[in-house]
Amino acid sequence: MMHAATNEKNSNQNKPSFLVGIMHVTKDPWLSIAQEGQIPAWEQSSYKNFSVIYFFGISNFLTSRINSVIENLRWVRGRYASYAISYFLMFFLRPWLKSLPKYSLVNKDQSKIPAPALRVRIPELTATMRWKKLSFLKYFLEKSDAEYVIISTVSSLINFEPIVEFISNTKDIDQVIYAGRIHTGYDCDFTSGSFTLMNRRSASLLLESRRLIPVHVMDDIGFGTAFKKIGISPKRIESVDFDSMSQLEKVSREDLGKIAHLRFKSGQLNLRGDVAIMKQLISKLHG
Repeated sequence: MMHAATNEKNSNQNKPSFLVGIMHVTKDPWLSIAQEGQIPAWEQSSYKNFSVIYFFGISNFLTSRINSVIENLRWVRGRYASYAISYFLMFFLRPWLKSLPKYSLVNKDQSKIPAPALRVRIPELTATMRWKKLSFLKYFLEKSDAEYVIISTVSSLINFEPIVEFISNTKDIDQVIYAGRIHTGYDCDFTSGSFTLMNRRSASLLLESRRLIPVHVMDDIGFGTAFKKIGISPKRIESVDFDSMSQLEKVSREDLGKIAHLRFKSGQLNLRGDVAIMKQLISKLHG
């Protein structure tokens, strides 16, 4: 990612460095949100010691159809259908428990966005998100010099200052960091897939312990399960959802500056207003 001024870059050299990995999908509305809302927002960040890469899997009509069937059974068809698909995934995906799909950097023709992008060689399914994220973490450890990694979504903005403050308040600089927006589910507390912060040590431990990540639950829950089994609990960092302009108008600029992760959930799938709210929030925060 290019940053505007050399003096700004130098002033950030002694601050923590981040690699932000954005879970990417090469179709609308996510493409439009990335192109018109999120990507321009990175350049307006007052914090400069970070880079961003969008990562995605192999997507086509067949993968979209399979994903729709699986998630419909998981969430819509009732308890027994949910149990059935969970057991099916548990047995079908188990042979790939420790696998790490290969990845490659790709151009705009494949990613469809004007930003660095990583293509992971795995079908683009919600059920395979676990492997896609693990491959991205492998990229972070192998190809990046950043001290910290943030995993987030296209419909999110990151405010780095509260994250830097969280890191500076960490007593032991060598400890494992697993933090973000915390939820509870399955058998553990876990950080949301929309906002997770790790350092190099925690990312390395997760990769080494990937056999402990269940294959039949959502990826963020699975990561929480693995961390729990190796004795690591998540830490909370402030995260807020915005679903309307009116909600944003009620939050002061000072209070916005304290929120590390801002997630946008406006409208229906094909009629989202995320971009307009993103632009207004950026103007309010940095204007």
